[in-house]
Amino acid sequence: MISGGRLKHVATVQTPSSTLDALGMRGTTWTTGATFRADLREDSASEQGYGDGVAVVRSVQVRARWQAVQDAGLTEVDRLIIRNRTLKINYIQNLDEADRVAIIQCTEVN
Repeated sequence: MISGGRLKHVATVQTPSSTLDALGMRGTTWTTGATFRADLREDSASEQGYGDGVAVVRSVQVRARWQAVQDAGLTEVDRLIIRNRTLKINYIQNLDEADRVAIIQCTEVN
């Protein structure tokens, strides 16, 4: 069970474009979708080489009600926006397979 008092942030789902280019790759546009209440917990942060420079990579855990995540149609290809932070979803876990709490492990790159 997850306490309703901890769900103080609004998570907005962003879904990738469904159109494909000439090479069969997805477009770079994102569509804003459903929202649900969530709890945001920062696990760790580290400085890493990223692209052609250095970036801070944060590991973030988002917890929400399982049914809300299912209703939003959230999958690992989507992104979450919480408090103006764009989070890439690594995996979604159904805690204890009880259909009550969803643990969404995310990465944020700054």
